[in-house]
Amino acid sequence: MGSIPTRDEILKFIADRPGETTKRDIAKAFNIKGADRIPLKRLLREMSAEGLLKGSRKSGMRGQGDLPSVSVVQVTGRNKEGFLVARARHEGQLLDGPEDPMIEIDDSAPRNRRHRPSPPVSPGDTALARLRRVDKGTYIARVIRKLGDAGGQIIGVVRERSDGLWLIPADRRERHDYQLEKDTKAAHGDLLMCEKLPGPRMGAKRARMKENIGAADDPHAFSLISIAEQGLPTVFPEAVLREAEAVTEADAKGREDLTALPFITIDPADARDHDDAVFAEADPDNEGGYIVWVAIADVAAYVTPASEMDVEARKRGNSVYMPDRVVPMLPERLSTDLCSLRENETRPCMAVRMQIAANGRKIGHQFYRGLMRSVAKLSYAEAQRAFDGDCPPAFSALNEPVLQPLWQAYQCMVEAREQRQPLRINRPERRIEMDGAGKIARIYIPPSLEAHKLIEEMMVAANVCAAETLEKHKRTLIYRVHDTPPDDRVRALSDFLRSMNVKLSLGQTLLPKLFNGLMEQAQDEAYAPTVSEAVLRTQAQAIYTIDNIGHFGLNLRRYAHFTSPIRRYADLTVHRALISALKAGNDGQTEEEAEALPDIAEAISQTERRAMLAERSAGERYLSAHMSSQIGQSFAGRISGVSRAGLFVTLDDSGADGLIPISRLGDERFYADENNMFMTGGTSGVSFRIGESVEVELEEATPLKGGLLFSLVDGGTYGDKSAKGPRRRGAFRRSGPKRPTARRSRGRRSR
Repeated sequence: MGSIPTRDEILKFIADRPGETTKRDIAKAFNIKGADRIPLKRLLREMSAEGLLKGSRKSGMRGQGDLPSVSVVQVTGRNKEGFLVARARHEGQLLDGPEDPMIEIDDSAPRNRRHRPSPPVSPGDTALARLRRVDKGTYIARVIRKLGDAGGQIIGVVRERSDGLWLIPADRRERHDYQLEKDTKAAHGDLLMCEKLPGPRMGAKRARMKENIGAADDPHAFSLISIAEQGLPTVFPEAVLREAEAVTEADAKGREDLTALPFITIDPADARDHDDAVFAEADPDNEGGYIVWVAIADVAAYVTPASEMDVEARKRGNSVYMPDRVVPMLPERLSTDLCSLRENETRPCMAVRMQIAANGRKIGHQFYRGLMRSVAKLSYAEAQRAFDGDCPPAFSALNEPVLQPLWQAYQCMVEAREQRQPLRINRPERRIEMDGAGKIARIYIPPSLEAHKLIEEMMVAANVCAAETLEKHKRTLIYRVHDTPPDDRVRALSDFLRSMNVKLSLGQTLLPKLFNGLMEQAQDEAYAPTVSEAVLRTQAQAIYTIDNIGHFGLNLRRYAHFTSPIRRYADLTVHRALISALKAGNDGQTEEEAEALPDIAEAISQTERRAMLAERSAGERYLSAHMSSQIGQSFAGRISGVSRAGLFVTLDDSGADGLIPISRLGDERFYADENNMFMTGGTSGVSFRIGESVEVELEEATPLKGGLLFSLVDGGTYGDKSAKGPRRRGAFRRSGPKRPTARRSRGRRSR
């Protein structure tokens, strides 16, 4: 007979099980029989009364925060693989916090003929769905029925047909065109934001115009679509603009005069605003060490709590960067003028003076609210030339007194960084450069310069100082946190890597250096990108919260965003908290804002995700337009994702993403691994893994939807599916111009 489990043991057992758990399941798991079931039932009743468990005798039990097997959900958008995602609704409220479960809609054809296909849903729709938990905080949903046929918005281009105006959706997953109302004031080729209207189940879908966004053939239409899809505010209210224009330069009273320090800014060559400046000098009281100064624009001096600009900045959360434009958090009067640390202009700042030991460790710091003056504006490339011994003539006078001490201080900090071992995932970031006509001029990978890493390292150090200071003064603050990878993902990673003879031992303390070691094991192998991509997918998502759990990726115990208040609202809240904590002015954090920090953290985590989706979708549309003239050409790429729909591929040259539908992979049935790491053919054993190289042919480009459709030319590995050794590459190779035969397997839908 087993012993009665503790509350923690019961909660862990329920959390580790998919779906719902019955009392019988618990009794069986802990080997509790006969009369011993009585105290177990009593304990479960107590846990339910305490709110630790939810459920009933019929439906079973689930941990607090778990969802019932049948729930009302609202479709909120799509994930990066293009699948619809939803959130649960409870008592009329949308559960949309960072800790609330994420739900993926399964809209594939049913495998059992007796089951009806799920009714189609779109972003904004509310539906009754049957849920299946796949891991903690993640569910798969099959829609039972839509709750109301109307609701949700849709964006598309107008096409004129014989029976009136129709809207062609920009969303690549929309299955239908929408007939517009007869009195719609729009023309062929216009981009519209519309409201879906109720209608008969089998008839034409209908929509009503809400806003005319512009012309679909406008060079900037692709950004406009992405902006409208995510509901990004682009026009500042008149009250905000009036307030910005009325702002005068900050008063020097009570500020430390730092204008004698030769600060410099180092930014991309095309930067329009400069919110950070740096300076370093040898520390006479610390042999081999340095004093490193980081000065940040004092946005709090101009954007005060509850002002018109503050309300709008909180609503926006952050600036959004697209290939052809920036959607700023603050009006241009501030972001590119008063708050920008321009060359040879005195500016108010929040500055931190850090003492760095010879081994790179910080041994002390102090914050100042002051006035500073940048003596030079350098691009990363110009700074790198100086650090490499080829200082541009324009900065020769600054080389010895300013640039070289800065470089030497960074060398010390690198030593400490290597000891700390933050997560190192080498994933090049491509840039899209636009021409004057709004088209892509070139796509390139910026060179990896130490000058960029220098600024990054000094900003990280300043952010840590901000968190430490606010903790010391017992101030509530918004942390930037990055949780440890979930156990289930780590186990899946271990299983995935085993087939490549890369060993990840479970049970040890998870640290970034563990994952760095995995990538080092594979660095000289052909599958190194596969390992790197798998490690990246294992990581949790960074968020904002007032609860400090540390930053796993940076391997830091505490971390807050302080260095970019022009473009991130989180940084502005940290500035205000510092002003209040250090008694550096009467424009610091108010009690009302301090109490609202939990809600602010949740809101700006969501606006950050919104910005990422908008930036990615705009880039996808521009890339699709750029490649539309290259139909039929072959490209080298890597598998970036695996799903029930097929293989997602990222091209090496452009970074464009596209899909190889599962129906194009060959005349057999393919199975996607439940952790989305690889896909295997049921007959041949051919497998496709994330990170693997493939050759693809471009079959279709749809710029309006941002989609690219590929067929596979060469790629994959095969051998015994349970083999642990290396597999032979190039399992699939298309011979001649003929495409592989494709058979549509029952239960799968190509797109």
